[in-house]
Amino acid sequence: MRYLTPLARRMAALLALGLLAASCLAACGSSSASSSSGSASSASGGAGASSSSAAGDPAGGGTKSNLSVGYFTGLVAEPETVIGSVPSLAAQTGAKIKWVPITAGATALAEMRAGAFDLVAGVGNPPTVAAIANGTPIDVVWAQSFDADSLLVPKSITSPSQLKGKTIGDLEGSSEDYELRGWLNVQHLTGKVNVLGFASEQAATAAYIGGKISGAYVEGALEEQLTAKGAHALTNAKQIANLGYPSLDVLVATESDIKNAPATVQKYACAEVSATKDLFGPNNKTYFSDSAKLLGVPANQAVSATSAYLPYYIPINQELHWLSGGSGSPILASYEKTATFDKQQGRIQSVPSASILGAHINDTFAKNALAGKCS
Repeated sequence: MRYLTPLARRMAALLALGLLAASCLAACGSSSASSSSGSASSASGGAGASSSSAAGDPAGGGTKSNLSVGYFTGLVAEPETVIGSVPSLAAQTGAKIKWVPITAGATALAEMRAGAFDLVAGVGNPPTVAAIANGTPIDVVWAQSFDADSLLVPKSITSPSQLKGKTIGDLEGSSEDYELRGWLNVQHLTGKVNVLGFASEQAATAAYIGGKISGAYVEGALEEQLTAKGAHALTNAKQIANLGYPSLDVLVATESDIKNAPATVQKYACAEVSATKDLFGPNNKTYFSDSAKLLGVPANQAVSATSAYLPYYIPINQELHWLSGGSGSPILASYEKTATFDKQQGRIQSVPSASILGAHINDTFAKNALAGKCS
């Protein structure tokens, strides 16, 4: 989710994972050298040709020598921490990168609007859609991962209909809140089940243990805690995504950089592909461990947590399925639903049209990167 509490976001139970696309493995080389780098640190590299988002041609286009990239700290390695800990991979961007830890997507996007960031990674549906609706000049350029929560209920509850008249809890106003309410809508339970928002998933877990609620939408260690006390998962974020309510953590870039420095944005997208490949590759535990310094956690915790979360990353061979902003696009459909959610939450004054939302989903850089058009 990465909207309010990133430190808890990414512990997850293992799910089945598809293989990476062979075409991308051939097009995007893996990183060979690896070393750790600190928070708010910099990595520099040489310049290279890249792509203009308007023309979709990696040759030509403006560049910039410095990039400020916001990323979430926590337990789990991500493409940004791989890029930031592998000098040869950072060098592919052709820019000196300043890595800045962030703690909330909404805050980071507000700072991005003020000029603090060129790119921000890991932001979920509600803050991204709210930023677009409120006029923040950003484009989504890469779809990274799903949330990893599950709805934990007593063993006596085995079907959604048994939740009628009961109260379930989640993280108030979050991507998970959007997902859970979407699932209730699909189950025709809107208005029939009370959703109680909490300030943290820990608080929702405590309320469930205390018998104050009949279900808690939580993840990772909290899910394990409730499972140990006899709860089971009635549904989870991936299943809800397949029902039409996916919440995607994405990489966003400023429209100014897309217009004025498309070559640099393109080369960063190519590094994103390579880093994602490294997360799934045969030496991935090395990258998990080397990410620990940027994450701010012990290496052994980064390795174990990332190994568990890995199935929630979007495989490269599914990237364009999720990122496409055209008619029938799953991310666009999800953003339309999220806009209604944001308005209900009071974050936006009106729901933007599909054409406005779609205009901020830019798959050009991903297409070029996946095709190996990186230099």
